[in-house]
Amino acid sequence: MASKLQAYAQMADHAAHQITGSYQEWTAFLSTAGRLYKYPYPEQLLIHAQRPNATACAEYDFWNQRMRRYVRRGAKGIALIENSGGRPFLRYVFDVADTGGGEDTRPKLWRYQNEYQNVVSSALKQRYDVSGSDLAEQFEKIAAQLAGEYWNDHRQDILRIVDGSFLEEYDEFNIGTQFRKAAAVSIAYTLMSRCGLKPESYFEHEDFLSIFDFNTPDTITELGTAVSQGSETVLRQIEITIKKYEREKTAGRSMEYGEQSDLHPSGRLPDSQSGPAGAAGPRPGQIRENAPDVPEGAPSRAV
Repeated sequence: MASKLQAYAQMADHAAHQITGSYQEWTAFLSTAGRLYKYPYPEQLLIHAQRPNATACAEYDFWNQRMRRYVRRGAKGIALIENSGGRPFLRYVFDVADTGGGEDTRPKLWRYQNEYQNVVSSALKQRYDVSGSDLAEQFEKIAAQLAGEYWNDHRQDILRIVDGSFLEEYDEFNIGTQFRKAAAVSIAYTLMSRCGLKPESYFEHEDFLSIFDFNTPDTITELGTAVSQGSETVLRQIEITIKKYEREKTAGRSMEYGEQSDLHPSGRLPDSQSGPAGAAGPRPGQIRENAPDVPEGAPSRAV
């Protein structure tokens, strides 16, 4: 097991250097991170390295017991490094593409549509006090705000890890400038990608030049963490807003046509033990499963 753990740790290091080696590699990673926004950066990185097209990942038991789906025979688990205990170990998740079952058991991932623009924009304005001429501009302003907040909160930690990277040639002011630029453009790209706004239409290669200064494991991890955390907060807000909008729309139709409603008197949908992707779990937002060789006692998580 130690050799396998070491092999996947080396895979993660290689993947980190690879994704910041070119504009195309970095934006491809950001698209993966956007789909799997409820995973932290180190796990997004390993999923991208093994299964860059993954859309919804969960452990074996979650698929089987909570989602009532089966993992197809011969499916290869996506290895992740678990560091929450006293000693790191490997755990495994499977993408929804590795599972089978009825359509009614597939995770229902939210998808942004034009009809959501007003409610989403209003919710983001209320949360971040930022508006724009359209959602893309609003995303860019929010991303800049979040990048600035992360730099302010982690300035000293970042300054301590720049040795050996291209950032070490800068003074503190310019390190901060490069970090905020890299984080802001990356968060904005991630948000646009997850919402189907075709971010390649808004950004050019030159917008990502600051990424190349992050060329050591520590600096890449810090940038990746800033992007992951910033994107997650915004995308969770969008998810909540869209689901609320859809519930209210369904309730309105039921009342208009006199249909039987699923809503409780409180106006909320009943809780379910096998909710859609994004349902709360020990780590909300991920579907995940233990592969057959996952160590006994591995923690359970869900999309």
